[in-house]
Amino acid sequence: MRLAIATCAELPDLDGEGRLLLGRLRAAGLEAEPAVWDDPAVTWDGYDRVLLRSTWDYPRAPDSFAAWAAARGRRLINAPEIVSWNISKRYLALLESWGLPIVPTGFIAPGEPVRLPREAEFVVKPAVSAGSRDAARYARGERERARLHVAELLAADREVMVQPYLDSVETAGETAVIVLGGRFSHAMRKGPLLELGEEPERGLFREEQMATREAGPEEIALAQTVIDRFSAEVGPPTYARVDLLRSVTGAPLILELELIEPSLFLDHRPDAADRLVELIAAADA
Repeated sequence: MRLAIATCAELPDLDGEGRLLLGRLRAAGLEAEPAVWDDPAVTWDGYDRVLLRSTWDYPRAPDSFAAWAAARGRRLINAPEIVSWNISKRYLALLESWGLPIVPTGFIAPGEPVRLPREAEFVVKPAVSAGSRDAARYARGERERARLHVAELLAADREVMVQPYLDSVETAGETAVIVLGGRFSHAMRKGPLLELGEEPERGLFREEQMATREAGPEEIALAQTVIDRFSAEVGPPTYARVDLLRSVTGAPLILELELIEPSLFLDHRPDAADRLVELIAAADA
């Protein structure tokens, strides 16, 4: 198999996790190399498979990215229909309609009235985003500053999402549950990212504070339920990450379902990298 690992122009040689995976793919006998997804010089038809990894700039041109993904067809991992479903975090409303517990989320499209929380801290971010870019946290007395942020995003024709800032972020942090081949693989703890008074991140991504974590049985069960339902409704993803937060009662809530280019933290679990290599190789069988 000849395989491209799709990345972005800012990371033409991949990040650390991508380079680890590249080495494991080559060790398994696959002819693998990085390729920038929007580089016109790349001959995509020369690859048997295209694996999405660090394409973290796609929110700058989501329509172009979706068209590029569709053009790759069945060679793309994850598949194009999964990519198109996952590009906008509007999918959270669909997960909620399926009866799944999500972090409460409101959406504001260009031209719609702007309504922001009055009694609690909240987060504003674009509905199409990656790496916490263009996201910011606001205190309940900062509604006017938040309105400026919302107005900036709407003026750029970007839909906005608003979520409460849950206190559990400061104590328990997020739990990132990684699922490979439809089965639980491992979990990570993500520390708080957004500080009050901090301007939105404008770079490729915001640096994360990560550590390994033993996911609780209810977290694993919820992640498995999400992936099983998604697989039945849309299609089975080769890889997925389900980001969870704790509610005020301690129950897990879905913050995001990442199916395009999530970090899988394979550098913390090299055995998971080998599992992913096996899945990719099997896709060509």
